[in-house]
Amino acid sequence: MANQIVHQDHLLAKKYNLGVPTRKFNFNSRRYSLPRMVLLFAELLLIALSGLFCIASGCILLISTTFTYNLFTTWLWLSLVSAVPIAFGWIMYRQGNRRLFMLNIMSCILSLLLVTAVDYWFNTHPAHLDPIAYLFGGLCLIVTGSLMSFLSLYFLPLLRSVLICTDGCLFMQTLQPHKVVRWEQIASFRLGKGFARIICSDGTSMKLRRTWAHSSTVQHLIYGKAFRHLFARARSSYNSGESVGFGRFTVTWQGIHNGRQLFPWDQLRSCVYVDSGVALISVEDTCLDLAYLSQLPDATIFVELIKYVLGTRRTGSQHSVIR
Repeated sequence: MANQIVHQDHLLAKKYNLGVPTRKFNFNSRRYSLPRMVLLFAELLLIALSGLFCIASGCILLISTTFTYNLFTTWLWLSLVSAVPIAFGWIMYRQGNRRLFMLNIMSCILSLLLVTAVDYWFNTHPAHLDPIAYLFGGLCLIVTGSLMSFLSLYFLPLLRSVLICTDGCLFMQTLQPHKVVRWEQIASFRLGKGFARIICSDGTSMKLRRTWAHSSTVQHLIYGKAFRHLFARARSSYNSGESVGFGRFTVTWQGIHNGRQLFPWDQLRSCVYVDSGVALISVEDTCLDLAYLSQLPDATIFVELIKYVLGTRRTGSQHSVIR
């Protein structure tokens, strides 16, 4: 349910030249009361500060150990050991497997820590602790502190809201500056796993997580407002002879190219939604290609542009037959 528009909202809309405010949504969860949210905020903030303390302690331990025991060559050895999984993860990242890249980095760090811990366990009661153990101890503190800080800041119950106006929208979040998005500035709207990302023409982007309250409603409202500008831009680019890209698909005068094969317009009958994706249907009523919505940015614009092109071609062919 949308929040009530107050006088301050009209002042904000006037300040950022967004027209008249129409609706306002609060992204905060309704499950927690205000005292509970304040307590949760304090707890997570304390965890984040503890994580920063771990990071600082780990950095101090690494620097002091390196200079005290002259372990500069050890860092070269650690870099070479970590290079193989990180390089493999980077290749996977370039191919679209982003999570595998981070998984390889974390696995590399944890494996080095595990090897050091096991080595120290079997060599019981050493005369003096190996200096490399101090290095891994510092790395362990940095990794632990980073995870603590990231998770606490990620779940921090900040006050988030969006003000929908006639000419754009205004994203407001505690501890961050306001983000202004005008409808004509939206360049793309991409769906991901658990979120929707709004990409503007100036390179900035906003992410709407599905776990936020009213996220789906706001997503449909913003996309509905920006649809006219996005479709007009895509149609104008196509009519001027330019290629229009939608992920791995490219729409041209010759047809639709999926990165490996070109589907001429004469072979296409329609483009329809199927389950959680979009399918290209041929004149023989077979599926030429299929793409999931999460892999196809601006899927609605893609479908409507294909319908527009096919409709224009059919109208042109009918006029030629009549003549």
